[in-house]
Amino acid sequence: MSQSELNLLHLVNLRSANVGNGALTLGAERLISEDFGTPQRFERLPWDEYSFGLKPFDREFVSLINASDGLIVGGAVALHGRSYCANAGMRFDLPLDLWGEIKKPVVFYGLSHRHWRGKTYHHADKLKAAFDVILSRDDMILGLRNDGTREWLAETLGIESDRFVIVPDPAVFVPHEDGYYPEIEHGRPNIILAFNDEDREDRYQSPERRMAVIQTLARAMENLLETSDANLILAAHYFDDNRMMADFIDACRPLVAHQRMVMVGSTRLNGCPYFYGRYRKADLVISMRVHSMSPSIGLGVPMIPLITQERMNDFLRNVGLDDMAVDAFQPDMAERLVAAAKAALNGSDKIRARFAAAKQQMRTEASAVNRQVRRVLNG
Repeated sequence: MSQSELNLLHLVNLRSANVGNGALTLGAERLISEDFGTPQRFERLPWDEYSFGLKPFDREFVSLINASDGLIVGGAVALHGRSYCANAGMRFDLPLDLWGEIKKPVVFYGLSHRHWRGKTYHHADKLKAAFDVILSRDDMILGLRNDGTREWLAETLGIESDRFVIVPDPAVFVPHEDGYYPEIEHGRPNIILAFNDEDREDRYQSPERRMAVIQTLARAMENLLETSDANLILAAHYFDDNRMMADFIDACRPLVAHQRMVMVGSTRLNGCPYFYGRYRKADLVISMRVHSMSPSIGLGVPMIPLITQERMNDFLRNVGLDDMAVDAFQPDMAERLVAAAKAALNGSDKIRARFAAAKQQMRTEASAVNRQVRRVLNG
């Protein structure tokens, strides 16, 4: 390794089968590599091992940081308020008495939240104390993803600071690889439908409300398939989505399920570029989750956000695309979704142009963030 090369630890959900975690990891590394004048070597640490108790956030973890040139904490959903995050109130759960032993730079590269109204955020006092430490140090950056996390912190926990750095969702910049996708049918529109059944009790509020969304979505997709002669590809980004996918198939007429659709599954980090290569070949994506939505924008694939969480709306507002959203819980969702899908299939050039402009704006913002990151890492 040359003296000028930076050896950076990257704390990421390394073994997670949620493909969106791979998009965050690869997108962040791509952005940093493109913007830094100094070469880097990323050594990925498995955040999932720390989250599930296989390894502790302890003095040995601090020693790993101090033996490197700095730590990048990947932009995962770190702020979920679970009771087991008793040290720092977040998934980066390093005990507060060890923060002072960190001697190398630490960059939180786009932390995000997934917390529902009315739920207790456990150990909010510890989170505030950890944030106070981070914001007091010149060799640390507290970057929040551009999905309303800053506003959520102020509204929900009363935590505000003008030192927060807003990081464009790195998954917008996920790399993709071309491959052979037998589920893609040539000569007809190919539509990817990406489900989201995570946190279903909070997201959908009741089993009846969830099933109403699924049944309305089934009627909409039957209409769209029949009138556009499309091929529907059901995509699971994580295990939970398979449950919703099965309920959706049950809600469809058997002829439609057997003749007009196919399903594909999630992957770990190493399969992430291939997974999103499939997106690149689609004519339309209907997205119920963030990391089906933001990569579609980056890849320039026409996409309709089917909103199941306010965080999706917040991201769209921040990038000027909120007028494209369809609320999954509205009584007229089926009509709105079919109309939006047909308009997207017939006017894809306009959507691609809007996505290209949004991506360029986020790339400019990411470059500004990376100038700060480079200064911190270079001391």
